[in-house]
Amino acid sequence: MQTVAYVSIGGLSVAAGVVLAFAGALRVAREPRRLSSAFVLLAALTLLGSGSATVIVRLSRDTPSQLGLIAVLAVPPTVVGIALLVNGIALISREGFAAITALPVAFGLGLVGLVAAAVTAASGPAVPSWATQLTVLATAAGVYFVAHLIAFGGYALFYGSLAARPEADAVVILGCGLNRRSVTPLLAARLDRGVDAYRTAVRSGRHPVLVTCGGQGPDEATTEADAMARYLIGRGVAGHAIVRERHSRNTAENLRNCLEELNRRGIAPEDLRITVVTSNFHVLRTAALTRRLDIDAQVLGARTAAYFLPAAFLREFVAVLATHYRRSHITVAVSLLIVLLAVIALP
Repeated sequence: MQTVAYVSIGGLSVAAGVVLAFAGALRVAREPRRLSSAFVLLAALTLLGSGSATVIVRLSRDTPSQLGLIAVLAVPPTVVGIALLVNGIALISREGFAAITALPVAFGLGLVGLVAAAVTAASGPAVPSWATQLTVLATAAGVYFVAHLIAFGGYALFYGSLAARPEADAVVILGCGLNRRSVTPLLAARLDRGVDAYRTAVRSGRHPVLVTCGGQGPDEATTEADAMARYLIGRGVAGHAIVRERHSRNTAENLRNCLEELNRRGIAPEDLRITVVTSNFHVLRTAALTRRLDIDAQVLGARTAAYFLPAAFLREFVAVLATHYRRSHITVAVSLLIVLLAVIALP
């Protein structure tokens, strides 16, 4: 009887997962720039996976022990945490210590520590009840943020890999810093992806412009826009097809100044279909900005060196946490604080 109940619950989870997967696919088809679609798809995968696992386990003869189940659940986050630690240490030795290079180490230590605390509370020696309750609270907070990270990273990789649409009127390439006068490998990857998108539009019979975005930093000998334009001309792009936006300092200014520059040239922003090119870890935040600015845009992601990718994704993840879903984060934080105060007040 119990097995039938669990199988029914598993079946309902799978059915709910299928419904959410369909809803998520519709959302992506209608407007792929919605960051919330990532959470719909993650919920669908979670329900499909947990429901299928419940059915399989209950229909099998062997039911896993509590310790075995804890071990299975603890292995993936532990492996990820150790991998982040190794990546962070290698990145620091290669690039030097900085906030961005320290992020993998911080996240790795946090993930491993959280798993260790959760396993100890669940299966270790007797611990005070308040310590167990605090561990459950910390685990809940950790699961909340890890779910955000998985949704963000997975959807960013998916969105950034979409094929360039051929009907672009402008291909906008965002800058990301120079090595004095020359483009860095990270920026070169963006420029190469931008050239591919530009040529895709040309082959479809359109006559797009290529917009290079970026001002001059304190340690740079020229503007990013001019250095990028020189690189594009070296790749065979005609100089008259390049528009240089030389004053922006961040992504929001890149987009606003780009529209103003095009408008001065007689290209009305409301009629534009734009392809924006940035790095693959930066696509979701850029896409969200284009949506807020009411720009008809697709954002493409250029490849990033594998050793630098975890740190770059984590930095973007922190930025998204700080700029999006603030009400959700505040609600969760207040709820956890109330629970924490209740736990402390217990005798």
